[in-house]
Amino acid sequence: MSTIDTLKDIEELQQRCEQYDGISLKLNWDMLRLPPTAGGAEWIVTYEDEQLVGFLGLYGFGSDMEICGMVRPGYRRRGIFTSLWIGAQTVIKRNNVATLLLNAPASSVSATGYLKKLPLSFDHSEYQMKWDGTSAQFASLEASSAPVVLRPAREDEAPILVELDCGGFDMTQEEASEVYEQQKIDTMQEHIIIEMDGLPAGKMRLWTEDNETWIYGFTVDKKLRGLGIGRSALLQTIERERRNYNGINLEVALDNPNALKLYESCGFVILNKQDYFRYNV
Repeated sequence: MSTIDTLKDIEELQQRCEQYDGISLKLNWDMLRLPPTAGGAEWIVTYEDEQLVGFLGLYGFGSDMEICGMVRPGYRRRGIFTSLWIGAQTVIKRNNVATLLLNAPASSVSATGYLKKLPLSFDHSEYQMKWDGTSAQFASLEASSAPVVLRPAREDEAPILVELDCGGFDMTQEEASEVYEQQKIDTMQEHIIIEMDGLPAGKMRLWTEDNETWIYGFTVDKKLRGLGIGRSALLQTIERERRNYNGINLEVALDNPNALKLYESCGFVILNKQDYFRYNV
């Protein structure tokens, strides 16, 4: 079976599980479509009678790894996920993972039940948010205290993107550089520089597929926060994606109330909540 066929089966299984359980799974499709050698995800699958019944995705981010999986309704409680988890140990060891996180929708009863069996501790939660024009009550771009311009990042500006990631997401130089090298291979995403007065003030990464755009890695230089730069950049991005008839999505950690407040004030609403658990080895 080809990789394309397997990806189609994974997508079908995701839709089936989400409809049955009333949840939203975070499968990071931007990474699933890339080979592991190009910074993509690795996966383990189980088929029965030529039907995909189990999936486990392993997503590397520098020395960290996230795992998300699913089992087809009607095939659960048969040890399928346990077999997938056992198979994942080889991948985990091979990648010398420093921090291993398992994520699951907060409302998933089946995931919660299984995760209780593993040596896990709660790490953090994220909201998945989507822009909703009907509820948007946001200020005009003119309210920004300084002129803000968004433009594609040039290849020679990689050090700027890495430095902003270090400051915005508490990453080491090595971690941020490795993640950037993986991300730049994906032609479906854009690295955006946010400028104020002609100088880099922040960055974001946009990934679009099937008329849905996701905003990732959105950060403003710590020294320039509080000047309306993030709000202006976000509103400009919303306007651009609206003109392209794209939905706009993002994720925010629950322990980042300032960002959550900004996103809600710009018209984003919470759709789902993902819980992350640290695996204690």
